[in-house]
Amino acid sequence: MTAKLYYDDLYAKEFDAKLISQSEHNGKFHIILDRSLFYPSGGGQPFDTGTLNGVEILEVCEHGDDIIHITSSPIEGSDVHGVINWDRRFELMQQHLGEHLFAGCLWNLHHVHTQRMRIEGDNVSIDTDIPVSLNAILEAEAAANQAIWSDIPVDVVYPDMAEIRELARKLPPENAVPPVRIVKVEGVDYVPCCGLHVSSTGQAGLVKITSVENHKGGSRIYLRCGKAAYRWLASLYHEVRKAETELVCGYEGINEKIAVLKSQIHTLKVQNEHLTVRCLKPLADSLLNDAEISGGYKIVRHIMKLSTQDEIKHLFRLITENKKVIALLSCVNDEGVFVMFGTDRANKDVDVRSAFRKAIGILDGKGGGSSFSAQGWGKNSEHLNDALDTAVNELKGSLTL
Repeated sequence: MTAKLYYDDLYAKEFDAKLISQSEHNGKFHIILDRSLFYPSGGGQPFDTGTLNGVEILEVCEHGDDIIHITSSPIEGSDVHGVINWDRRFELMQQHLGEHLFAGCLWNLHHVHTQRMRIEGDNVSIDTDIPVSLNAILEAEAAANQAIWSDIPVDVVYPDMAEIRELARKLPPENAVPPVRIVKVEGVDYVPCCGLHVSSTGQAGLVKITSVENHKGGSRIYLRCGKAAYRWLASLYHEVRKAETELVCGYEGINEKIAVLKSQIHTLKVQNEHLTVRCLKPLADSLLNDAEISGGYKIVRHIMKLSTQDEIKHLFRLITENKKVIALLSCVNDEGVFVMFGTDRANKDVDVRSAFRKAIGILDGKGGGSSFSAQGWGKNSEHLNDALDTAVNELKGSLTL
C-alpha cells in the first residue's frame, strides 16, 4: 500500500521513499514505492510528472492501493528520492479548483449539473446535463471570479453521508465507501473529489470562459484558470494589437472595421462574378456552337487549364441554362483535377451519375451529386481525356436507348 503524501502536504515538492517493487512491462518499468507525492490520473486531473532518482516519469497510475510510477529505464537502489514537476502540479491545482468554483456557481445560480470534467493541457472542459445559455455561463464566471477575489479557504472534510446528501451539488458513486472526501469552499461549492486543489480560492488566480458548444443534449464549456488563463489572455492581447495595427483603429473599433471590410468583400465578390460571367459568355457560346450532337442532345466537353473551381461552375451555369445540353467540364490546377457533369435542372430524361462515377474512378477521385449535376476532385489528371471519353461513351449509350 502506497502512502499518498499528496493528501498530507499539497505544497511539498520532493520526498524520500523506499522501493517496494520494480518490474518491466513491454520495455517500460513499473515502480511501486512505500510512499509517494505523485498524483495518479483521476477525477479528470492528469497525473504528476517529475523524476525518481533522476529518472524521468512517463506516467503515474493507481492500481488498488498502490501508486505505480512508469519510467523508460529502471532506478538504482532501494532508497528513492522523488521530485515532482511543481510548476505543472501548481497549475493543475489552479485549474481543478477553478473548475470547482465555476461549476459550483453554475449550480448555485442556475441549478445546472456538471456531468464530467477534464483537464487537457491549458484547457478545462465541463459537460452539463442541460443546454446552458451564454448569459448564464457568464454570470457563473463572474461569480467564480468574485469567489477568487474573496480568497476563501479551501477545506477538505470527511462528513457523514447524511450531510453529504443534504449539501453536495453532486453525490458520490453509489458504491462509495465512507469516509468520503469532500472539497468544501464555504458558500460556493461542496462536492466529493479525489483531486488536488490550491488551498485558497485566491490562488486560483482567474477563471475565464473561452468557448461553448452543444454536446449530447447539454453544453460543453471550455475555460482556463490561473496561469493558463493569463497565458491565453496575453496571447489574445497580442492578436488584438495586431488587428488594431492592420485595421488602424483601437480595439473598440475592431468590430466596426470588420463589418465595413465584410461589406466591401461582398461587393467585390459580386463584381468579380459579373466580370467572370461576361468573360466566359463568348466561350460558352462557342462551345455550344461546336458541340457534338447525340440523341438530340448537345454534348459539351471542355478542359480549362489553370482555371478554378468557381470558373468551371460559372461556365457550367452558362451552358446548362440551355435546353437539351449535357456539360462535361473540367479544370486542372495545383489542387488536382476538378470535374463537373450535368444538364439543365428541369431535365428528367438524362442522368449523369453513372458517367460521372466511371470518370471519377478513372481519375482516382471522389465526389457525387444528383441526376442533373455531379462534381468532384481527382488526382490522376494525366487520365483526364480517358475519363471524359468514357463519360461521353456512357452518355451516348444511354441517349440511344
